[in-house]
Amino acid sequence: MNWETVDLAGFDRAGRYKLLTGSVIPRPIAWVTTRMPDGRANLAPYSQFIIISADPGLLGFSIGNRDGGPKDTLVHLRREGEMVINCAPEDCAGTIQESSLELGAETSEIEHLGLETLPSVKVKPPRLAKSAIQFECSLERLIPLGGSTLVVGRVLLMHIADGLRSDANQIDHGRYRPLGRIGGRRYVRLTEIVDLD
Repeated sequence: MNWETVDLAGFDRAGRYKLLTGSVIPRPIAWVTTRMPDGRANLAPYSQFIIISADPGLLGFSIGNRDGGPKDTLVHLRREGEMVINCAPEDCAGTIQESSLELGAETSEIEHLGLETLPSVKVKPPRLAKSAIQFECSLERLIPLGGSTLVVGRVLLMHIADGLRSDANQIDHGRYRPLGRIGGRRYVRLTEIVDLD
């Protein structure tokens, strides 16, 4: 095998972004709902999504900068301090892509896309009815890193669709069917699970 050596310092932000997000794959998608100042719900997908800690339960996702100021999700989190991280179902790739478009701070993506929501229990932003697993989170910390902000959310409650969780707290991945992202407008389904006994 031969390799091409690439120095990321030789690329602009867009070039570095394409190389990194096209290489670190597949990535789960945090489909995040936050509350707008008028009480309506904002929605945006983030595919730099990780588990930070199980004790306490902390999830993280990265919000990149945009021209003209911070993204709406970051503005709402700074003001409200809470969110719902909805896991992305595999049959929603087109809707997820559309929810990433910049529609303006006054537009609710949920209303624009006609998505059904459910009330949360411990936070104000709603949950997405199509999402099989949802995490109600309080904002633990915002950490500026380079041109992005790492959002750390403390899980207050999980909502798991009936039949996905076993008595041993294992998730049935065959029924869960989450969507992943592999770069640009390309997504991936969970089509094969390799079990090592």
